[in-house]
Amino acid sequence: MQRYSAVAAFFHWLSAALVIGLFYSGYMFHQVFERGTPERGDMFAWHKTVGILLLVVAVLRIGHRLMKPPPPLPAALPANERMLAKWSHRLFYFLILFIPLTGLIKISPDGGMTELKGGIDFPLIPGVSEGLSDLAGTIHENIVWAFAVLLIIHILAALYHHGRGTAAAGRMWPTR
Repeated sequence: MQRYSAVAAFFHWLSAALVIGLFYSGYMFHQVFERGTPERGDMFAWHKTVGILLLVVAVLRIGHRLMKPPPPLPAALPANERMLAKWSHRLFYFLILFIPLTGLIKISPDGGMTELKGGIDFPLIPGVSEGLSDLAGTIHENIVWAFAVLLIIHILAALYHHGRGTAAAGRMWPTR
């Protein structure tokens, strides 16, 4: 079995942890905490911080993938499964860039900087109108649901391959 590199596995599992943190913080500040409360502001700061971190990790991950392509999908997999795996991974890469970018556009209409956790100031995108900000926010919130569906399918596929012991099982586990 050809495995992903240790660096690719690290980026994969780090991205997974960050995504879980983003789902949690996004849910908490949207659904649990009241507008204007310090708890909501704190949770939003965590959401922004983790979102920017995911964006940075995604760029590094894509750079690594371009320099060290993943192992080929096992020939023993049916052609339709190889095709689905290829396109679902492409969609994942697109979404882990697109979702944080739409969030960044959402908070950018005033330009300047946004404060992240740890006292880090991060530059906003200059020249974003209120209309574009609102559109980006709507897209950001809705596309997260598509990402969640894709993530569930990804997890189920991994469990399927692991449970069946197919040639695709275990290629991304952090240890052999």
